[in-house]
Amino acid sequence: MSDVVETFRQDAEDAVRIVSGLLRRGEGGEAFRERRRRVSWTATEAGLLAPAFAEERGTAVRLRRGRESLLIARDGDGPEALREAVREASRRGGGSPFLKSRGLESARAETEVPRGDEQERAAQLGAALHRALPDPRGISLTLRVASVTVSRAVVTARELVTCGTVRRLEAAGLLRRAHTARPFAFQTSAPWAPALDALARALADAARPVPAHLAAEGPVDVVFSPGAASVFWHEAVGHPLEAGWGERGSVLTRVPRAAVAPPGVFVTADPTRGDLPGHYLADDEGTPARPVALLTDGCVDGQVTDRRAAGGASNGHARCGDFRRPPRPRLSNLVVSPGRASREELLEACGNGLYVREISAGHADPESGRFTLFVESADLVRRGVLGAPLGPFVLTSDVLTALRHLHAESGDVTHPASGLGLCVKGGEGVAVGGASPAILIRGLTAVRGRS
Repeated sequence: MSDVVETFRQDAEDAVRIVSGLLRRGEGGEAFRERRRRVSWTATEAGLLAPAFAEERGTAVRLRRGRESLLIARDGDGPEALREAVREASRRGGGSPFLKSRGLESARAETEVPRGDEQERAAQLGAALHRALPDPRGISLTLRVASVTVSRAVVTARELVTCGTVRRLEAAGLLRRAHTARPFAFQTSAPWAPALDALARALADAARPVPAHLAAEGPVDVVFSPGAASVFWHEAVGHPLEAGWGERGSVLTRVPRAAVAPPGVFVTADPTRGDLPGHYLADDEGTPARPVALLTDGCVDGQVTDRRAAGGASNGHARCGDFRRPPRPRLSNLVVSPGRASREELLEACGNGLYVREISAGHADPESGRFTLFVESADLVRRGVLGAPLGPFVLTSDVLTALRHLHAESGDVTHPASGLGLCVKGGEGVAVGGASPAILIRGLTAVRGRS
């Protein structure tokens, strides 16, 4: 799909003229084009099934006047789909359907023929799965692995803006061993070969037997690995600083400029990080991507916005799951600055507590500030030394308390989070990423089980 963006540009002048003619005084809006290609494999402990190919093309026209909005979506990403969407938007918006059909869509509607290297890719994927599970006896695996390529562009009244083409490898499924079952999720935007290596490592870790030891319930001090810390920052800081939480706002937007974390903590929403899954060149309203500081030196700074929430002055974080949905303020990549402590120093500072390696999911209520983290892999910490591995459990607290009890020093190295790849909000998923150092938080509450 390397030439998809060039395809979008072929009728750019005509598309801009059409969108410009649609908008009336006092209205804002744009057209949105998307092409999504997915090559997926079903994997079991016995091997891979033949790949399945799917491609979807779509166009949406969006109109905004004050607090009111209108979205018209059509299948197809070429000139005729745009003209059909504009005719319908004009009709519903009170204008006249001034565009006639030209019958140009058939030239764009042909399904892309699968590339000849898919067999080689399937062989490479099979080899990666074999590295992860060299002896699958006693393991039942059901895994859906997909190579996804998404190209997007926005047509404004002035220009065609390229959002870019994003490629990622994602996997989701279930691992069963004896009487236990473990969900597995993975996503990376790394190139194909490094992505397969990362998938093999993650799957091998997930296939280890579930420990018999259980975490003690109650208050506990916790050291988070870099990957687990990324999920904490996403839930506890990222979501509360997405604009659009209504009149009351969120627990963090209600305290602008307040010092909520130790000095030296810098958290940034950064869609320009090309090595992370939440990367894009422009958001889904056509606003250029740029980093937005959420916490600066421990103080609440900005929030991610779209044009509606910011009154037109978006900072490039309007995102939608697909062309059928309206964009709204959503996170991209959350990047946290490193500190100076080694992992061993953080464990020593923890003393007795827990070391969390992997968080499978999280949930936050931005208005109240309560958050929940579902821990899949962790170890006991005793006298600053790693101890026995633990079975799944839950950590919970509230945002302001957790940030207040954040240890002043964080880890000296940041790592991309492989388990943080898809953020689902209101049933709509967008690709996200994170990079964080290890952190220590005191006084979280541990609860046994997965719920």
